[in-house]
Amino acid sequence: MNVLLVHVKKNLLPDRVRTAPEIGHLTVITEPGHAQRYGPEVDVRLIDDVQDPEALRLAVLRVLRDRRIDRIFAPFELGQAQTGYVRTYFGIPGTGAEVAHAFSSKYAMKQLMRRAGLPVADFRLAAGLDQVAEAAAELGWPVVAKPMIGGGSIDVCVLRGPEEFEAFAASAQAGPIRALRVPLVVEKFVEMTAEYHCDGVVKDGEVVFAASSRYLVPVLDHGAMFGSATLPAGDPVRERMEELHARAVAALGLVDGVTHMEFFGTADGLVAGEIACRPAGGGIPDALALHTGVDVWQSCLLLALGLEPKVDPVPEHGVTAHCYLPLTPGRIVAMTGAEELLALPSVVGVTMLREVGETVPERLNSAAASGLVFLRADSAEEAEAAVARVYETFRIEIEAAQR
Repeated sequence: MNVLLVHVKKNLLPDRVRTAPEIGHLTVITEPGHAQRYGPEVDVRLIDDVQDPEALRLAVLRVLRDRRIDRIFAPFELGQAQTGYVRTYFGIPGTGAEVAHAFSSKYAMKQLMRRAGLPVADFRLAAGLDQVAEAAAELGWPVVAKPMIGGGSIDVCVLRGPEEFEAFAASAQAGPIRALRVPLVVEKFVEMTAEYHCDGVVKDGEVVFAASSRYLVPVLDHGAMFGSATLPAGDPVRERMEELHARAVAALGLVDGVTHMEFFGTADGLVAGEIACRPAGGGIPDALALHTGVDVWQSCLLLALGLEPKVDPVPEHGVTAHCYLPLTPGRIVAMTGAEELLALPSVVGVTMLREVGETVPERLNSAAASGLVFLRADSAEEAEAAVARVYETFRIEIEAAQR
């Protein structure tokens, strides 16, 4: 099978794709600065921006002049809509332009979910930062402003009133938002009691696997502590979440794919947040595999290739949690090692993502961490205590980077 990978995000996925036995010949379209992650046996084509649909179309055309393309794999929001467009344009099987756009554009997805009757926070589109105050006045302050297409909580800001907005708009922090090449979605701020996520596998339009978890703390509010813990089968919040998740999948028209959907718990019940057509970030996929035996990244690749996902969940026992070890910009001087963390009760795995001497960049997304710790416990209370021990034990020393 000849597979095209449209990929720009830095992670370990290219190695998994390159070694997948289902792929006969792999071609990669990526951006400058990413090609070095592929070996000499991989045909890498560079374009300046995978989010430029015409540039991507022309690059795909050049590949097609060399060989056929059986399937295209685009595993992240950046480039998914454009990949859907070229699938539709060239008649390549897989998720087409309309559905790919619905899962990439936070505005389109919220429109579709609202039409389907899902509970969503009220929202408006703002073409740029200068239109945010007008949208917020219509919605009522406070609001959350975010790029229409993006991820990892990058360039997402909570604005609590006109004065705070004016101060923000005049600050250097507003620079990246003014430079965005996509509109903003402005949402009514939700007073939440908890934040959750539901992760699913969809085949032929049906959800064939779903698992739900609660974030240790809300995503936008997290400081040093972050991560999530699974909810047990039969939990009423889980049942409601998985019902709403299935309705969102139907509303957006997904036929085959892996999903990650977020929810806000409020005094009046669950509010649907966003849904993405890709596995969750950070440690969630590994935590799901530990808890259920289902590898969502493997299912994501197989479905993109038009193959059957390997979904055979094991019986769920207790609670599986994972937590992110803290990280801030600067140079890492000292850090607790994996061995000490593995010796803690309930800890079943540790993955260190950074090392002493490494310099951490200024702009970090919500999944940034120095490491990931995975835990198993008999109850939510035991899991919570085990997570607390991890944060009490872990130490990291970071010095400010020299400018």
